[in-house]
Amino acid sequence: MKTTHQTNAPNRERCHVIVVEDDEGLLRTISEYLRKIGHEVRTATSAAAAWELLLQEPADVLITDLKLPDPKTDGLDLLRRARELYPGLIVLVMTGFASVRSAVDAMRCGASDYLPKPFAMSQLEIALNRALETRRLREENERLRSQLMERESFDKIIGKSRPMQRLFQLLEKVSQVDSTVLITGESGVGKELIVQALHYGHPLRRRHRLVAVHCGAIPENLIESELFGHARGSFTGADRDKPGRFELAQGGTLFLDEIGTMKPDLQVKLLRVLQSRQIHRVGGTRPIPVDVRVIAASNEDLKAKVDRGEFREDLYYRLNVIPLYVPPLRERRSDIPLLAAHFAAKYAHRNNLPKKEISQEAMRILMRHDWPGNVRELENAIEFATVMSGGRSTIEPGDLPFEIQRESSGFSLPLQVTEEGLDFKSVVSELERNLILQSLEIAGGNKARAAALLDLKRTTFVEKLKRIQRGQPTA
Repeated sequence: MKTTHQTNAPNRERCHVIVVEDDEGLLRTISEYLRKIGHEVRTATSAAAAWELLLQEPADVLITDLKLPDPKTDGLDLLRRARELYPGLIVLVMTGFASVRSAVDAMRCGASDYLPKPFAMSQLEIALNRALETRRLREENERLRSQLMERESFDKIIGKSRPMQRLFQLLEKVSQVDSTVLITGESGVGKELIVQALHYGHPLRRRHRLVAVHCGAIPENLIESELFGHARGSFTGADRDKPGRFELAQGGTLFLDEIGTMKPDLQVKLLRVLQSRQIHRVGGTRPIPVDVRVIAASNEDLKAKVDRGEFREDLYYRLNVIPLYVPPLRERRSDIPLLAAHFAAKYAHRNNLPKKEISQEAMRILMRHDWPGNVRELENAIEFATVMSGGRSTIEPGDLPFEIQRESSGFSLPLQVTEEGLDFKSVVSELERNLILQSLEIAGGNKARAAALLDLKRTTFVEKLKRIQRGQPTA
């Protein structure tokens, strides 16, 4: 048996391999060779022993002989059972009784390759590398497919309100061009989704990368290198050339988030890049052309910063070619039911819970809240409520985060009887609800202490609290 080490593309991936062969000499040759090229190897001389190894610890690769000395099973049976146990397992089959039928049977059962004996160790390595590369490509395709589905969901920005319809009309036009865009809006309104829509809606840019930089999250002494890259030897620890975010986004889109936090000296350099379409790496001497669409975003009023001398006016106008304003949630309350239903469905599915509806009372509370954290806060609240509702199909007021419940209870009760009368039970129920929630907050969630604050028995307090959580009247 030859053991020459000759491959076209040496494999660099370390794998956990199980080798099954009743010829102990061949078993030793294969296992020693695989260890030599960097793999971790366990061995077995029978299908039963190999099955025990698979049960003890998962493997990346199974290399098995088709003909094994087991009275009840052979290599083909082992292959079937192993692939049922680990569907992603790579299986290479060896046999000294090669035939078209046995090869077809093995491939149908999920074998990645088929090695007729005798074979050189280099042939085994090539077959293994080929199988690993196939798996890598399959996993990469699955990852990209998953990303594509996510991107498509990002493109479906939710909103039917008039402010959002105006924004959609702008997006449809702006996504087709290369002009620089400045997105403004409060934190949590979904500026990242707008960036996604602009990038993936572009007929050419979407084929390349969308690279994001949070300007306020990178230390001041590193951000220039992050944006423009650095040359080898430009500073201590720069032992190689490193491309910056502009180069990584070549042909695609560079998203500069929180641009208002950028320091004045870097603003000058960014302006120069936008004007020349060239960058210089830190410590580098030659200009590097860049073809990148720049989208910037800020939750601050950049014009006000310009007026205060905190942001360069020329850079502001260079960025603000096409301004896009994303309205806060309180300016588009009619979108709250759509968003809430979307998030409820999303988190019910993610947590294997029943489909959720939102009760009228719970929706009334959501509509009344001002949402200072905007869509992000609403999403968090609905995720919380979805989990709290558990196996129930309806989200009730008591499932919402406590601070939102508490805020909703702060309206004036119509305690003065008028000629039109009032709903006595509703007024009393709402008063009880407010008092119970307030006492629970003061008591830090301790039900016994909260009950004592209201001079109630703990059992009575708990029963009323349960009725609140189910959205039922307490009185």
